Amino acid sequence: MILKIWNIYAWEQRKLINVAGYRNGKAHEQDIDESGKYIVVNSKFVSTNGSVKKYSSSLKEPLQIGEIAFVLSDVPSGKAIARTFLVSEDGKYSLNQRIAGITPYESTDSYFLSILMNRNKYFLRFDNGVGQTNLSKAEVENFPEYYPNFDEQQSVGLFFKKLDITIALHQCKLDKLNSLKKAYLQFLFPEKDKNSPRIRFVNFTKNWEQRKVGEFLSESRISGSNGKVAKKLTVKLWRKGVISKEDKYQGSEATNYYIRKKGQFIYGKLDFLNQAFGIIPDYLDGYESTLDLPSFNISKNLDSFFFIEYISRKQFYLYQGIIANGSRKAKRIHPDTFYNMPLLIPNIKEQFKIGLFFKQIDNTINLHQQKLHKLKELKKAYLKKMFV
Repeated sequence: MILKIWNIYAWEQRKLINVAGYRNGKAHEQDIDESGKYIVVNSKFVSTNGSVKKYSSSLKEPLQIGEIAFVLSDVPSGKAIARTFLVSEDGKYSLNQRIAGITPYESTDSYFLSILMNRNKYFLRFDNGVGQTNLSKAEVENFPEYYPNFDEQQSVGLFFKKLDITIALHQCKLDKLNSLKKAYLQFLFPEKDKNSPRIRFVNFTKNWEQRKVGEFLSESRISGSNGKVAKKLTVKLWRKGVISKEDKYQGSEATNYYIRKKGQFIYGKLDFLNQAFGIIPDYLDGYESTLDLPSFNISKNLDSFFFIEYISRKQFYLYQGIIANGSRKAKRIHPDTFYNMPLLIPNIKEQFKIGLFFKQIDNTINLHQQKLHKLKELKKAYLKKMFV
């Protein structure tokens, strides 16, 4: 993507009050109606880019095409404060209280202004990280920034609009892939009280067998070093992977660590119910963890990719909270408990087919995630370089 902007005029500093109008939204509590036809533009709607919606039966404070909804209030260190939403359709959106409506004047490009205001450091400095942040009308109207002439504003705005559309398309593809995987998980694994899935690969017809985790996994306890010198790994929540652990402080020499091997299954005792588990990747072979993150060798009769998909389903890992040790807020899954968890599995050939199928989907998802991340980083870089 190449951007050409002929910057022959100096950018001039102006306050928001000189380039746009300001108005406050109105309360919609009495008008919320899930069957309503109007979207209530509140902080949740803006901060989630429109994915979380509330509806209203009346258009109390209409937003017009080209206007900007701007979040005025948020909790300490919140992620919604000063976020913008650019309106692209008339007669659809109603402005809620604690959201400002910004109306750019004719000499101000709306897309340019929306980008300029969004999470601008001027507004973020009013968030002290302690109390509720409430931006006043005066604080918003006195927002000082540099503006080029209208033609250059349009060029900049159009550039970012095209970039945002590309990002949105990649996000849409990623969402569809995640939905597709979710659907396949429902079809390729048995439903509750069933002994075979609804969809099978060709030539597989036998019922799945009830087994236990302990028949296929054995805990590995290869003595390693101590907390002061160990190369450590950890497991991210929500099945986000096994990664190296960067310690801000050196660990204790008295803490025993154990060597972990590539291909082993590993989980966090305290966060098993938050999907803190995964397969150790090749590049972390030889890294270490304590017994709070036990790791296991996997039998040749259990496909590791099949297994990780099987236990990642809510009906498996959440159900196990019933039999876990500890209080409600601090349940720990110990290896003995883990070994006794039930597995309903097919033969190894069908396991391999299912595991490979989901591995290919995951590879495609990861590829799209990487592309999306690069596009977002590219946008961040342009935002830094293209504004004074």
